[in-house]
Amino acid sequence: MDYLDPRKELEHRIILMVGYVCVAIAIVFATVILVYEAYGFGLGKNGTVIQNGLAFISSQPSPAQIYINGVLNKARTDARLVLPANTYQIRLARPGYHDWQRTIELQGGSVVHFDYPFLFPTKLTTTKLQSYSSAPGLVTQSPDRRWVVVQQPGSMTTFDLYDLKNPTKAPVDISLPANLLSAATGSESWQFGEWADDNLHVLLQHDYDGKTEFILLDRQNPDQSLNLNTTLSVTPTKLTLDNKKFDQYYLYDSTAGNLQTATLSTPSPVPVLEHVLSYQTYASDTILYATDTNAPAGKVFIKLDVGGQTYDIHTLTTSSDYLLDVTKYAGVLYVAAGSSSENKVYIYRDPVAQLAAAPTRAIVPSQVLHVENPNYLSFSSNAQFIVAEDGTRFGVYDIQNKVGFNYTASLGLDTPQQHASWMDGDRLSYVSGGKLVVFDYDDTNQQVLMPDNAAYTPIFAPDYKYVYGWAGTTTPSELDVTQTALLIPTDL
Repeated sequence: MDYLDPRKELEHRIILMVGYVCVAIAIVFATVILVYEAYGFGLGKNGTVIQNGLAFISSQPSPAQIYINGVLNKARTDARLVLPANTYQIRLARPGYHDWQRTIELQGGSVVHFDYPFLFPTKLTTTKLQSYSSAPGLVTQSPDRRWVVVQQPGSMTTFDLYDLKNPTKAPVDISLPANLLSAATGSESWQFGEWADDNLHVLLQHDYDGKTEFILLDRQNPDQSLNLNTTLSVTPTKLTLDNKKFDQYYLYDSTAGNLQTATLSTPSPVPVLEHVLSYQTYASDTILYATDTNAPAGKVFIKLDVGGQTYDIHTLTTSSDYLLDVTKYAGVLYVAAGSSSENKVYIYRDPVAQLAAAPTRAIVPSQVLHVENPNYLSFSSNAQFIVAEDGTRFGVYDIQNKVGFNYTASLGLDTPQQHASWMDGDRLSYVSGGKLVVFDYDDTNQQVLMPDNAAYTPIFAPDYKYVYGWAGTTTPSELDVTQTALLIPTDL
């Protein structure tokens, strides 16, 4: 039999060994290919090894055509594109809309997301919703963008409440209880404070006869609105919400520099910090503040208090105005600090972890924004970006992609605006030349929209299908509330 023949048995073993070796080579080769593909490697048309990147591109509205370096791609938004590492000119187009475009640098093995492109109509349709005989003293929009409170001209206690889910419906009158406000013998005005996270309560500041008091307006049950100075038996210089809760407060006395807390259930103030020059809070236990305690002459310390534990963040030159902000992005704490007397804003990533890892070393900023005499500092609504600004000069840091931008806007800001505001998580807006201007965070894709009034922050619908503005009329001092569609009629 063959298996008894030593020669044939040897040949059989050799064939098996060769087979095993071939299988092993195939496995190794396949593994290498998979590993290379996982890191974005592939083969070019001429057989050379290239490394790809992955780009996710979306748009509002969708779908939109995608042009890459001027060539129409077969994919439409929302799209997943595998492209060789390179620099690309991306353009999105849809009939009836202005193009959106920008240059992107795609690294091999990287994944980038462009889920924010917004296409604006080439022809805007604007309608009038309401008229006011004179300019309202206060206009504010809730955090969920559904509710808009407008002070009725000529009255300090009556407001119009608009529901942007039913924008064509007439506004509802809401009135503060009688005698809630302290009587004024001279001029008086409202200033916006902040909304609570329930979208029901808004904190307002009533200025009268050189004095200040704080009013908690309940838009749903206005008869339950409160004068917090009376309710808490306090006279703070500044009052802010604790963790955005309508019944929890920080009380600040600028003369003494004391910061206290109080609640509706336990109104007696509880001391928190002393010698505070300025502060910004986040969540329920985080306070970023400036203090001159033990600071060298002409300097102040920026400190972070987290749950009662204090951390040294930075030292700034003494100023009349300190720019402070703190938030979390992707679960990580970010702190920003600067002042109007310096030309820099420092941004720190997870300073608590940095100090825990090296307690004796100064923490290192992730980015320094260079803006001459900044007067405004704010994280975007999605916390990915932070802007520092002085008029038309902007500094922006992109936390996700770890890149900064410095630019001067081409259009000036109408008075009385002092700074732009975030339209959403990725775009800024302001009024210039009597019209609303919007642009991406990096000063690209600028669009000039409908007439608007610089005295009021632009109002966008919750789904961003409409923008609401204030337009003058042929009658002096009269203003119309307008609604402008951000979609063409067939897309609404």
